[in-house]
Amino acid sequence: MAYPLPLIGFEREQRVLEEALCQRRSLLLLGCAGSGKTALLDWACRRLRHSGVPVYVPRFETPHDLLLTIARELFRHRHAAFQRLACADLGWERWLEQQTSSRLRGLMWQAFEQEPATILLDHLNRPGHVVYRFLQRLYYTPGMVLVAAARDQAHLGELRRLFWDPRHILHIRPLSGPEARRLFQAAAEYFNLNGLALEDFRRKVLESAKGNPGDIVEMCRLASDPRYRSGTHIEFSLIRIELKMLRSG
Repeated sequence: MAYPLPLIGFEREQRVLEEALCQRRSLLLLGCAGSGKTALLDWACRRLRHSGVPVYVPRFETPHDLLLTIARELFRHRHAAFQRLACADLGWERWLEQQTSSRLRGLMWQAFEQEPATILLDHLNRPGHVVYRFLQRLYYTPGMVLVAAARDQAHLGELRRLFWDPRHILHIRPLSGPEARRLFQAAAEYFNLNGLALEDFRRKVLESAKGNPGDIVEMCRLASDPRYRSGTHIEFSLIRIELKMLRSG
């Protein structure tokens, strides 16, 4: 999940997220595609590695997928309580293949009661009632923290019943003009674009992105591909079409 560029313009969001983690308080990140939710979760994971067990869930299709992802993260981070309860003597991947959803839910509830952790749920896409009931118990387990990220309230699905308090919702704002220009410069350097004709491309990227950091970074990444260049000229129209296709997917 590592985000390759510095978090430019996210000082407020980092401060709110840091306070939530320190106070062991759950938080919802809301923002459109490319607004920086995943970058913030990556930052939170790196902070948590020094003080606890970060359980990152990039996405999931079914309730069982969610349970398997969490279980793998717990084994990977050597979560003592879960390892002790699981008794996976034959290897944890083989052990996981034999587990039902009911069994995994019960083990996780017990393990997190003994050793709380932080679960970071990215790219939520309308999770249903079964996921809500599983996470509801974790939400109210002392010491547990859920940090969820969704495009909007509709994508939050049944988890709206957990994240209903505006005080626990962080709306991610677009970058200001100077912040967007700083990010463009950092992305141009990271993707080695400085030998290209950037003045017109920079103007079009910043106008099109409207402060969306993900769009700025993605358009710079695409510009590093020779298919979107003619000599030193960057074909912005082709990049814009490609970005729209990626976002719609």
